[in-house]
Amino acid sequence: MPAKLIIANSSQDANMFYVTGFLSLTDFIYLEKNKKKIIYINDLEFNGAKKEAKVDQVINFSRDKKINKNSRGGALVSILKQNKIKKVLVPENFKMKYAEVLLKNKIKIQVKPEPFFEKRIAKNKSEIEKIKETQKATESAMKQAIGIIKKSKIRKDKKLIYQNKILTSEFIKNIIDIELLKNNCRAESFHIVSCGKDSADPHHQGKGPLFANQPIVIDIFPKSFENQYFADMTRTVVKGKASPEIKKIYQAVLKAQKLAISKIKSGIKANLIHKLVQNYFESKGFKTEEKNGKVQGFFHGTGHGVGLDIHELPILDLKNKNILKAGNVVTVEPGLYYPKIGGVRLEDLILITKNGCQNLTKLSKVLEV
Repeated sequence: MPAKLIIANSSQDANMFYVTGFLSLTDFIYLEKNKKKIIYINDLEFNGAKKEAKVDQVINFSRDKKINKNSRGGALVSILKQNKIKKVLVPENFKMKYAEVLLKNKIKIQVKPEPFFEKRIAKNKSEIEKIKETQKATESAMKQAIGIIKKSKIRKDKKLIYQNKILTSEFIKNIIDIELLKNNCRAESFHIVSCGKDSADPHHQGKGPLFANQPIVIDIFPKSFENQYFADMTRTVVKGKASPEIKKIYQAVLKAQKLAISKIKSGIKANLIHKLVQNYFESKGFKTEEKNGKVQGFFHGTGHGVGLDIHELPILDLKNKNILKAGNVVTVEPGLYYPKIGGVRLEDLILITKNGCQNLTKLSKVLEV
């Protein structure tokens, strides 16, 4: 088995943080040989790493006279030669600038697809508690967002008004951000607050005024400042009266989600959960097809793993035949999308147990607010 090598900053690289437990904004070196875990780090980060890193040895390469410090590449080659390493196993996101140095110095590279660390797939008790903490903050932000939409007034042109101003997607996103910050969380990318026909695109971020009687899809997926774990949830609401079509779609999505959750357990193949949702939608007349140049229906996966990354294994889609295991934390987020009407998505966070599953999402689901 080749020595494992990661070179990254642990604030952005989940594998590095997972294996070291040390948070750094600067790239450093992790080397694992014969089950011994070593990190090589500079003067600036050394004291912190000695205190926090959960590895066997922390070496300050700035002070090691045997290490070439003319460049990061020189240090890397020196370290591998010291350890008599001629071949390394690296994650699939290994940076090209380091790979070029290794290859130039005739060190062989073997790329391991995710998961680089198999244990990341099934969360332990500590990890589950951290995800629950982030999920609690996520639900608090969702409550704030839906609460403001509920309090808003409907203008004659159907635009929503809050505190005498037009209520916009951007305003709701700001409210979400403020609430998350109060709970030591932040968005790594963007929230989704998408209204009306825009919501027919599952990843449409949303912009501009929010309207009455139209679906508003709110998707929040923050990361904790403190523990670095993500959470994820989606709700769809309508201020005012939902159309008969949206009501029908909403009920189908809600029932599909309940069906999927009822069947999730350790030992079942991930793709079977997705097929279950697909078949349910088809049986209710919600076909997935391309119409007038646009895809409509249910055209994304049923869910994905959540942990130190927002999207990680296992994936609940048609291609993934992996067996679900106790300790997996996954989203269950069926959705239906129609360009002329809009979209509906509901997303809960689920912990898979030996005998079934536990829903970590406590916030209720209500369409009309």
